[in-house]
Formats: sequence, C-alpha cells, structure tokens
Amino acid sequence: MSRRSGRGKSPGMTTLLRARGPFRTLWWSRAVSFTGDGIGRTALVLTAAEHGPTAVSLVLLAVALPRFLGPIAGALADRMEQRRLMAVCEVGQAVTFALLAVFLPALPVLLALVLVTSCFATAFVPAGRSAVPALVAGADLGRANALLGTAFNIQLALGPTIGGFMTEWGGARWAFAVNALAFAVSALILLRLPALPSHSTDGLWSSTVAGLRYVATTPGPRALVTFLFLAVSFAAIDNVALVFLVEGDLGGSAADFGLVQAAYGVGMLAASGVLGLVMGRNAVWLLVSGVLLVATGTAATAVAPALLVAAALQAVAGMGNAAENIAGDTLVQRLVPRPMLGRAFGATSTAAQLGSATAYLVAAPLLSAAGPRVTFVIAGAGTALALLVALPALRRVSRDRRPRRPTPGRHL
Repeated sequence: MSRRSGRGKSPGMTTLLRARGPFRTLWWSRAVSFTGDGIGRTALVLTAAEHGPTAVSLVLLAVALPRFLGPIAGALADRMEQRRLMAVCEVGQAVTFALLAVFLPALPVLLALVLVTSCFATAFVPAGRSAVPALVAGADLGRANALLGTAFNIQLALGPTIGGFMTEWGGARWAFAVNALAFAVSALILLRLPALPSHSTDGLWSSTVAGLRYVATTPGPRALVTFLFLAVSFAAIDNVALVFLVEGDLGGSAADFGLVQAAYGVGMLAASGVLGLVMGRNAVWLLVSGVLLVATGTAATAVAPALLVAAALQAVAGMGNAAENIAGDTLVQRLVPRPMLGRAFGATSTAAQLGSATAYLVAAPLLSAAGPRVTFVIAGAGTALALLVALPALRRVSRDRRPRRPTPGRHL
C-alpha cells in the first residue's frame, strides 16, 4: 500500500481505524496477541515467584536475553516479507505456550521454553513497528502509534487481572493455554494484511552490520538507544519488586498482584487514548514528560500504605511509560529512512532489553539486601537520573528532524 504525502488534515483515532483497512488488521492482531501475552506473562511470574526472587529474575531474564539479537531481527525485518515473518513468529509463540500448558515443566525446562518464545517475539518487534509507515500516511504516525499503544496496553490492563485470577483459581495451565490460543488467532488475522515486501537482498550479516553502523553514526537513533538503555536499567527493577511488595509488605494475594499490575496497564491505556486525540509533532518533549511520570510513580510506590494506593501510583507510572513508548516509536519512524527502519527498531529494542537484563540482574540481590520499598525508591530515582544524563542527547534529537541517509554502499 502506497503512502500519502501526509500534508492533509490528520484523521482522528476512530477515523484512522475505519479508513485504513490494513492498519486496522494490524491493530486487531496486536490487541488479541497482547491480551493473551499479558495473561501468560502474569502466570509465568506467579509460577516463578513460588521459587523466590531469583527465579522471577531468571524468568524475566529469559524473556529479555533474546532481545539482544534485535539488530539481527531488524535485518530480518528489512530482508523478508514482513507479513509472513510476523505470522510465523505468532505461530511459533502459540506452539511454545501450548507446550507450557500441556507439560507445566520444572523451572529449567520452563526457562528454556521462555527463551524460545522470546526469540519469536524478538523477531516480530522490528517487523511490526517498521510496517506502520507502509500502512498509514506520515502525518498519521503519531496517532497510529498511540492506537498500537492502546492495543499493547490492553495486555497490561486486562492481561494481569485475568492471568492473576486464572492462576489462583484454575492454575497456570489455563493461562498458558489461553495465551497459545491468542497467538494462533493473531497469526490468522495477520494473513489478511497486504504483502509488505522486503527492502534488502544482501546477506543477513552484512545487513546487520550496516544497520549497527547506521545507528552508531546517526545522532537521532544513537541518542535514543543510549537513553533507552539508561532509563530501562532502573525502571525495570520494579518488574521484579512489585510481586514481593504486594504479597509481602502489603499482604496481598496472587489476584491482588494481578490487579495492582493491571493498574499500570490502565494508566498506559488511558494515556494512549488521550495521546491518540492530542498527539502533536513534539515527540521529544513527550518522551521527557513520560519518563518523569515513570520516575515519580515508581518512587512514590515505595511509600504506598495500602494496595489501592500502590495501584494508583502504578497507574501514574504506566501513563508515563505509554507516553515514552509512543514518542520513541514516532521519533524512530520520523528520523530513519524506510530501508533502515527494521534495523533501527532492532537496535532500540535491544537497548531497552539490555537495560531490562541489567535491572533483573541487580533486582534479586537488591531486594534481599534492602527490601521492596527501598528497591522502588532506587528504581524511581535512577530513572530520573538517567533522564538528566541523556537530556543533552535528546535535545540533539529535536534538532535532527530530517532523516540521514545511509552512506552509499553501506545500506541495502
């Protein structure tokens, strides 16, 4: 599908979904897949929590580690027909979670299967994000990303609630089975997309190296990669700490954990809806504002006296995370030329996951030494500090609005 010039009036969110049939197809696929993944991910954390903080960190590390292959996944997205690649990734995740549901394996095998499903998810991310500019006009990118953010945030708003209740009352098998079904349905929906042809015929390795070189030498993408690593290294610590704050300090149950975690998703969902209506072109300062909200909500969760207060503060952090995600994706799509989009998204995804892995490595010893409440203070303060460190680079992004073309002979 060809892109329009983007100079006309940008449609609203509902109009964008009605007017863009292929984009609507992508949105529905993401909504179904994300919701199921939220259910399955919650069941994974609750299952691991039975073995203590180290097991939770190991599960989350198994999710994060394959994302280090993001540059290779980005090269795949630029080299392969993206509709087929996305569908294969969803089928692969469906099979993996079906195996989890049937066998409910011991922790070592569970970790291996989580690694497999995360490999498929890693391959999907740059393909899905780089497909958006092919489905909507340039002026509509912000609203399209907000809509996709809404679909993603359904995962966090509904998935943990359903996953928590399913795990508590029916066991993790049911949650894993529902997630497998969601991935299968998503794959079928994706087959309705038009063909999304590749932009490269070079070898995978040379394409990967060219993408890394482009990101390393281009101010905008380089600034975003640096910023994401620093911010997520602190912010993701609360992914491990939350279950112990809820079930320990606040005396909650597995279902309570699901509800508090869902509040984060509700905040993301609300922010995505608002930004879909008011999203402008100043994505850099939206990114800055979002990170400040994440830092504030995370640090304040440390002093929450009750579950309801913790849920409200997590909602604040979720609002900031939604703004950060939407702004970051929009910046990449505006700054990077189409033939390099997959590799740019692969690099930013890897930066975020490297930050997550760093957070998960330090979370268990930090929790053991300081407890959940101090851990939340450190996570929030560190997130704010990362913003201060990266702010000069982000200002440079705001001046680098025009895409820089890759050097001839080094791109595909």
